[in-house]
Amino acid sequence: MITAEQYFQAKPHSAEQDIAADDLLVRVNELLDEAERLMAFRRVVCPNTGSEVSGSKGGTGDGGFRLPTSTTGSPHSSHKEARAVDVYDPGGHLDDWLDDFEQANGGNTMLENHGLYREAPDSTTGWCHLTTRPPHSGKRTFHP
Repeated sequence: MITAEQYFQAKPHSAEQDIAADDLLVRVNELLDEAERLMAFRRVVCPNTGSEVSGSKGGTGDGGFRLPTSTTGSPHSSHKEARAVDVYDPGGHLDDWLDDFEQANGGNTMLENHGLYREAPDSTTGWCHLTTRPPHSGKRTFHP
């Protein structure tokens, strides 16, 4: 389970960001629990962060919450609003399951079932970017 402590990593944040992260983490953890229950994905701890949140070796763990001064990703990243997390997925199994579910269910997505959106897997090798913030396209899987 991804906890708020793992997500924020003692980075200062507002009460509004706390609420946004709580909402995000409930949705993401429920999605991951469902994937595990169906034996489609096994939660894996990232060796660089010590949690299920992806991050670079020796990095600051910017797969979770990002400070406004972070140079990782977009200046307007949903990570800075506490509305996105990069789940460690080195084998691409979570992304594969999400794709397979959509194909098997006539376009209905597991992301929709959990109120989430994700960055396209071809842009996120080794992790799965999940967010509660809809992209401008409104698509559940989007390219940045």
